[in-house]
Amino acid sequence: MRKLFNWPVVGLASVLVLQASAALAYETDAVNHVVTLTPNTDMNKTTTDMRNALGFLVKRPDKTTQWTLKLNPGQYVLSGQVTTNGLQNTIITSADLTHPAQLLKKPGWDSATSAEYLLFNSMCQNVQLIGLEFYGQTSFAANADPYWPDQGVYFGSCNVVKVDSNKFFNFGNAALRVATWERDPIAGVDSFKTMVSNNLFNNIYQTSTTVQDNIHGGTNASTWLNNTFVNLRGSVKFASRTGGAGNIEFFNNVINGGDHFGLEINNYSKFNLRGNRISNIKSVAMNIYTGGTVDFPWGDNFTIANNIIDTVGRGIRYEHNPDYVPQNLVIDSNTLSNVNDVPNIPAIWVTNGNVNGVSITKNKLSNITNKKYIGVSTGSTNVSILDNTLDGLPFGTQSSTGLK
Repeated sequence: MRKLFNWPVVGLASVLVLQASAALAYETDAVNHVVTLTPNTDMNKTTTDMRNALGFLVKRPDKTTQWTLKLNPGQYVLSGQVTTNGLQNTIITSADLTHPAQLLKKPGWDSATSAEYLLFNSMCQNVQLIGLEFYGQTSFAANADPYWPDQGVYFGSCNVVKVDSNKFFNFGNAALRVATWERDPIAGVDSFKTMVSNNLFNNIYQTSTTVQDNIHGGTNASTWLNNTFVNLRGSVKFASRTGGAGNIEFFNNVINGGDHFGLEINNYSKFNLRGNRISNIKSVAMNIYTGGTVDFPWGDNFTIANNIIDTVGRGIRYEHNPDYVPQNLVIDSNTLSNVNDVPNIPAIWVTNGNVNGVSITKNKLSNITNKKYIGVSTGSTNVSILDNTLDGLPFGTQSSTGLK
């Protein structure tokens, strides 16, 4: 049975009913486990309605049953952040996927002095975000500088999250942030199993896993698949301030057009970058390096394979803290072309600290402007540089111990 909690005010009895139920201005279908919300021309009411609908889903007694929050078509202009804590087994989606619901910040929303996100979810489990559009406030019309308070969707200390077929536009900081919540009583990494797939990110500064404090980390066991990033101002960033971040699959994504980096990875291990296309990046296409002060090991088991990198400032950079020797770096079957590297910086560069186990094989390089192609830091062990080509021809004299 569907029940509508939005009655007109007619007479005293109606007024009394409305007062008793004023916080529930949405439709609830308990049989099919669906809550349906419709936008209002009053942004304050729209915000209150969405908060109340999600509040109902957080507090519902049957948390183990999957419910769906359906947003009817239209613009949901929010006057403040919508926050959940402990949301479980919930799908948040557009009621009509051919006409996605649009979530926007109200004109004049001051993110610098109030909340920064449209949706902020902490300590959630089995939550899906599907087929919505999110809009920030930053045009980047004058320059590519970030506006840190302007952020989109947050999942902090959540377990099993799916973010699929959404669109994110015009965010001055993170359009999507997946990390460990700063108020989580567990130190380190407590964010697991996020799938980010088939989304469009356009005119944003970054996506990020960075946490604001130094005792919580990023995320673990995350897959990013078939996403498209255009007009990227910062980077697609994976960073952690503690150990325990890793087991990331970044497959078949497109990054086209960036004012800084394409991918930026700090302090992660077990990272698989495969089948991506990165093009038109002003600086480094794939920048993997030690970020900040690090007192924990990171960098083991990186695989960079079958990616296409074209028209970039620099190609692949792996620069590790020399205090720890990571193991197993594989750079295989990538295509790098039109790389305008700065002088003396190779298109594929393993530098600073040493690595035990470097395999750079079957890569295709062409039109590398500075004529610096592959470099591995002296002192690295078990190095194999084999079967690479330059402009269609075998590259140099190669061996299982590196270039000769």
